Amino acid sequence: MQVKTQLKYKHSIIILDDEPGILKAIKRILRKLPCEAVTASEPKEALEIIKTKKPPFSLIISDQRMPEMKGADFLKFAKKLSPYSIRFLITGYTDMDALIDAINKGGINRFIAKPWDDEDLLKIIEEGLAQYELILENKRLVALVAKQNKDLNSINERLEQKVKQRTEEISQKNQALLDTNKELIDSLYNTIRSLDTMVEIIDRPLSSHGQRVADISILLGQKLEMT
Repeated sequence: MQVKTQLKYKHSIIILDDEPGILKAIKRILRKLPCEAVTASEPKEALEIIKTKKPPFSLIISDQRMPEMKGADFLKFAKKLSPYSIRFLITGYTDMDALIDAINKGGINRFIAKPWDDEDLLKIIEEGLAQYELILENKRLVALVAKQNKDLNSINERLEQKVKQRTEEISQKNQALLDTNKELIDSLYNTIRSLDTMVEIIDRPLSSHGQRVADISILLGQKLEMT
């Protein structure tokens, strides 16, 4: 009977043990879970498999007492190769020093005591995979936030560039309006001066009459406190 699981990702698990019977037993239990199970009987072999595995293993299970290398030492090296993988240690003896060493060296997430109950082991492994999914989800969210921040920065840069460009365009148009206005004022004054000159030519007694009218107008405006 398959285990009812809430796992969302496809997982892979590697099991290291120098006893073929243990490897077969765990692999048989894992058939109830939607995952790929890989076995190794030697630490060096397992480390080489972990090193080349893409994507990395979700869970690494190792026996503690092996001829070549202790499980704690193996998991220490495995952690360097695959730091986010969940790590379980199988131990068949109650050696507190060995357990502490395993925690310190291998960053063990959980211990599995021999002998185990198959259903309990299955539940422990499923919980380990669920824990790994939380790590994957956290990494996904971190990557998503980083991408959104990058996109937001890109949008802000484009907006700033557009604002700068628009500001320059407005500044240029304002300057053009000021230049045009100055030309109009100069043209008006030139027209007035031309008319004043024409008046002087046509009627000599009216010479400088326009200037006198202007002076009087200014005095009146000042009296009335006009700008």
